[in-house]
Amino acid sequence: MENVKLKASEYATLNNLSLNTVKNRIRAGLLRGGKEEDGIWYVYLTQEEFDYLKSLKEANEERERKTQEGLESLKSTLEGSLIATYMSALMQKEQQKEQLLHELSSLYTLLAIKEKEMEFLLKELERTKSRCDEKEKENQELREMLAKEEEKTKQLQEALREKEYILSQKELEIQRTILEKDRELLSKEMELSSLRMELQKIKKEE
Repeated sequence: MENVKLKASEYATLNNLSLNTVKNRIRAGLLRGGKEEDGIWYVYLTQEEFDYLKSLKEANEERERKTQEGLESLKSTLEGSLIATYMSALMQKEQQKEQLLHELSSLYTLLAIKEKEMEFLLKELERTKSRCDEKEKENQELREMLAKEEEKTKQLQEALREKEYILSQKELEIQRTILEKDRELLSKEMELSSLRMELQKIKKEE
């Protein structure tokens, strides 16, 4: 089926609506349309919808024309002129009232949609907050585990320093023992050398 693209302003004129009402209906999803790259709002209709609205507009215009003709005929007398003026004012007020009701209806529809969007966003925010709380709880648990591991590492480092200190003391004791044994060995070698010299002297004297 062929589609018809109308400017929102043309659609508003065709339906005796304000441009703002048409835009609100588009935003609320009651009308197919949108704001295009040229910055203009459009309404998308099927050919059948367009023809129906056009015929409805023509029928309304014909009815208004006949009403105006009737009012003009009343103006021939003073009393009729007053009645015609009153009826014209009354018709104008009714048209304004109808436009305001249309606009109010579209605003209520748009408000209901916005409230649903807000409700969805609040639920999404609550879910996001819940996930953040879970992540914060996991992070806190990780921080506690990390603190425990750091405490264990600190204890191990202290124990390692104590072991290193004990080992260094043991090494010093071993070195002192080796030095003492070396001195003892040197003393024994000197004594042995002295005895050898005495022994050789005795052999020479004999």
